[in-house]
Amino acid sequence: MILDKYLSTKGRQINEKVNLSAGTLAWGLKAKKRSQEDPNFINGTIGSATEDDGTLMVLPTLMRELQELTADQLFAYANMRGQNEFVQAWKKDTLESYPNNLRERAENLTTLPITVCGGLTGGLTITGQLFLNENDPLLSPNSRWGNVDNVFYKNQNLKELTYNLVDNEGNLSFSDLISRLKECEKTEKRVGVYLNFPNNPSGISPNLEQINEFKEYLEEVKIPTIIILDDAYENYVYEKDAIDHSVFPYLIGINDNIITIKVDGASKRFCAYGARLGNISLGFGSEKSEEEKYQVRETIAKVARTNTSSAPRGIQEALTNVFTDSKKYEQIKKEKVRNMQILTRRYNLIKQLSEEKENPILKPVNFNSGFFSYYLVKNQHSASEISTKLMEKGLGTVPFVNEKNSLNGVRVAFCSISEQKMEQAINILYS
Repeated sequence: MILDKYLSTKGRQINEKVNLSAGTLAWGLKAKKRSQEDPNFINGTIGSATEDDGTLMVLPTLMRELQELTADQLFAYANMRGQNEFVQAWKKDTLESYPNNLRERAENLTTLPITVCGGLTGGLTITGQLFLNENDPLLSPNSRWGNVDNVFYKNQNLKELTYNLVDNEGNLSFSDLISRLKECEKTEKRVGVYLNFPNNPSGISPNLEQINEFKEYLEEVKIPTIIILDDAYENYVYEKDAIDHSVFPYLIGINDNIITIKVDGASKRFCAYGARLGNISLGFGSEKSEEEKYQVRETIAKVARTNTSSAPRGIQEALTNVFTDSKKYEQIKKEKVRNMQILTRRYNLIKQLSEEKENPILKPVNFNSGFFSYYLVKNQHSASEISTKLMEKGLGTVPFVNEKNSLNGVRVAFCSISEQKMEQAINILYS
């Protein structure tokens, strides 16, 4: 390689280890090519919500606000902590997504968000840099987005520890995570935990009983524990028994050995994928003074400053205009409801069709949220081979395979498949 004598040790490590596609892009490119060649091809690899005609699902109110920004609002530098009105409004919007009985608790025990660019990935990167040393253990689920490995294990050199989030029957369980944490308490000085609900790729979210089981364990934790919440798909929940908001307010105020970091963004929450706006909020184990919260927020801002300097201003200004205008805010909420209704119908249909089928190779997990349905692959078959055959038959899917972590399954993005094509997609899948 022509750069060999110039690359740093870190540069060489990233070049050798990081997978640009994060396990999904390559399949998406193949499916896109097939879609261009065959108008009947169904692309179930797209991780963005789309309309029935294949165009991106957006929020018209936000789009108009972006179009009406002045040059100063659009192109000027943003405050490195995030525009003040925006971070205040983002926290208010976040709190309103929680049940009434959790809002005061969440407000008292958390910081305002720090706004970082690079989307949610940027927030995860900064969080890892700030709270975990090289070779510190990070527990992450075997069912996980591939870029988690790039950010934490291949770039930051954290110690990879994996827990089974989805059992062999396709059910969510915290039991393996709790067991692994108990092991870490005996051998480690600190530990990180990565949680992602709704989970990508499995489409699973916990119910209140399950999160309370995890919370009960956390009350007794004796070593510093950093819980990192990837809230990319928060609020996209379709079953009444699943928690339909971030689990953040349940995992704060438990124990002073625990801090919980909420990383969220505008990508899915406001259908603004390319805006690359991510946010970091920190939750404490007990109440802190405003001065203490300020100091913590400044520390996060310093790391953001050395990483991305500041976030894009235009999307912050546009969202602030929406948040602070009651008519626009009500309108955008209606638009979000409309999009959610479309996704709910698609979810109900793919769930029903999947449950009606039987196949010795595929078993759907009990997905209940997010943008994806997920199917465990049984009988020693390879998910990659199955996705290759499905591509040939007219359905694009993404295989998630990690032999070391016992992960072998196929993800279907129902967020980008119209109701009219859903039955055909499932027929191909189960063929």
